[in-house]
Amino acid sequence: MGADFSAEEKLKILIVSQYFWPEDFRLNELASNLVERGHEVTVLTGLPNYPTGSVFPGYGLRGPWTQMHQGVRILRAPLVARGRKNKLRLVLNYFSFTLTGSLVALFRVRERYDAVFVYQVSPVTVGFPGIIAKWKARAPMFLWVLDVWPESLSASGMVKSPFANKVAGWLARMVYAGSDVILATSQGFDEPICRVAGERREVRWFPQWEDLRKDTAPIDPANLPSLPEGFKVVFTGNVGSSQDFETVLAAASLLKDRKDIQFVIVGDGHELDWVRQEAARRDLADTFHCLGRFPSTEMPAFYRQADALLVSLRNEPAFALTVPAKLQSYLAAGKPIISSVSGDVKRIVSESGAGIGVDAGSPGELAAAIEKLADTSLDARIEMGRRGRAYMEKYYNMDTLFDQLVEWFRQEKRKRAGSQRAD
Repeated sequence: MGADFSAEEKLKILIVSQYFWPEDFRLNELASNLVERGHEVTVLTGLPNYPTGSVFPGYGLRGPWTQMHQGVRILRAPLVARGRKNKLRLVLNYFSFTLTGSLVALFRVRERYDAVFVYQVSPVTVGFPGIIAKWKARAPMFLWVLDVWPESLSASGMVKSPFANKVAGWLARMVYAGSDVILATSQGFDEPICRVAGERREVRWFPQWEDLRKDTAPIDPANLPSLPEGFKVVFTGNVGSSQDFETVLAAASLLKDRKDIQFVIVGDGHELDWVRQEAARRDLADTFHCLGRFPSTEMPAFYRQADALLVSLRNEPAFALTVPAKLQSYLAAGKPIISSVSGDVKRIVSESGAGIGVDAGSPGELAAAIEKLADTSLDARIEMGRRGRAYMEKYYNMDTLFDQLVEWFRQEKRKRAGSQRAD
């Protein structure tokens, strides 16, 4: 990786995302890394409010509407904060950014860009500001799909109405139609994207990555809680309905007589209070510990203290196609992985030899896998971690993936230039 580019090689890139710094998303790494490589990057985003549900201190009705962060120019749009455990507020959050982000794209995107890159976690409606931005910027639009609508909506339990799912599918179809290049984090997204699009589209695999430089980042032990003694099964990230804590708690209940097996939950989400209450109801105080949320920069410290890392999702067809970002972080950590996710995640854990994968929604299988790993020799567990790390370096290396993305940007730029000359 380097930052020496000629004027012809330097790219102007517009990223459209409802979420960005100071919200903690992997997209932040992409934007700052592109700047390090010598490119000019602008991000069109909203006021930060994830995951707290409230607009962050220092932001509000007076903005700031323009910022600079690590060389990235940020254009912000007002929105309705998402709130907590409130579906109406969440819907207003989604559609308010669709409207205000589109207006910012219409009136504040005044330059030409070489690429418009849309970061499409939920909601898919982030694609509409992207479509307007691509028209204003006269640039190809790359849609990076992390959540497939409407499948992810129904799988999360947020939407149960067939009519609402039909509307979500219609919105997704419009966004796919407006995209020049569709990228997907999972190879399994190809079929549902083409089905919703109503036509065969090329879907390029662009997975989430891991920055190996995090391994050497200094950690201040004073900021971290002490973890319990024993075989520590560590879960990190969002604690929501999608993560299937019903199964995790049921497995912990089956193992609660094994006082040497300790569950450590590091994260926050709308289900955290319920998880704590349910753990108390099941009398798991000795073996099940919810530590709350910590910055992503401190996750490597928890990984180092873990004996196994847990990833879980509900037993839904959409989640069987999903590869959550934490899997790459777990592989990079070099610790054994226990997966309670059907489909692609289970395949990756098995294919890499990094741990034990069981089907989602199976408390008995999950408990048996944890117990088996706890009784496995330390040498064997170290070897699992080594294999997982090697698999990550082969398929999810950050620099390799960013090289590929920049090359795709350049290819589309050359294609457009050739088309204009032909006209």
